[in-house]
Amino acid sequence: MLAEEDIQVVHVERLSSALRRLNRESFDVILLYGDLIDTHGLNVLDLLQAALARMPIVMLTDQKDVKKERQAIQRGIQDVIIKRQWTADQLVRSVRHAVDRKQAEQHLSYLAQYDPLTALANRALFRDRLVHALAIAKRKKQEVGLVLLGLDQFASLAVTIGSGGCDAVLKETAERLKKCMREVDTVARLEGDEFTCLLEGINCRADMDIVAKRLLDSMARPFTVQDNEVTVTASMGLAVYPLDAQQADELLQQAQAALQAVQEAGGANYQFPAALET
Repeated sequence: MLAEEDIQVVHVERLSSALRRLNRESFDVILLYGDLIDTHGLNVLDLLQAALARMPIVMLTDQKDVKKERQAIQRGIQDVIIKRQWTADQLVRSVRHAVDRKQAEQHLSYLAQYDPLTALANRALFRDRLVHALAIAKRKKQEVGLVLLGLDQFASLAVTIGSGGCDAVLKETAERLKKCMREVDTVARLEGDEFTCLLEGINCRADMDIVAKRLLDSMARPFTVQDNEVTVTASMGLAVYPLDAQQADELLQQAQAALQAVQEAGGANYQFPAALET
């Protein structure tokens, strides 16, 4: 049925064979035939959990069972088809719709966690990672560094380079920040011209000084916007767990206060919260 619609099918007899192939290959959709509980009493969807996150599954069953169908849908199955009732059109349509729904689901999930302009983590995802990083740091007695970066006088840029030019500056800023960070660090765009960097496993504030200076040097280079060079400076507020705060929101507040102090002093610099007291 599927071959007639130019859909390539790879068939395996056993779940173990399917799992081995799924570990090394990628497919558009899985057709799962049989009971959701295998001969060893294990739930098949638990074994397919990693694949389920990446690709849609259409379940084929011999007879209708409303309870099992509901459980399957709740676990992430895209569609359930009763074998004796299916037609070629129904099967093909179900497969194609399952792929489309999975793509839409993944797109919505992406939008919920990432900034659409810069492709960086958004505020929600960043905060989740910050909370997680602090929990690990507390257990391992490590430090976590936080950099809050804002572009100086960014609002006035729109008058000279327009909204399109501002978007170009924001995207280039995201790229520069990523190049200055390690792969294990998280770079996020919180809102507008405000970015943040999360650094796990740092040794001391001296590490943060090195990072801040590297960021300032990177941001000091002119931006090319519509074949013109534009100078945009950046200010940064830095905070370190557990020296400056113990909780995620408090750490962000400390970095925000330091950032505000830098910008009020003229910008193009960085500061730790402790400097606010002197």
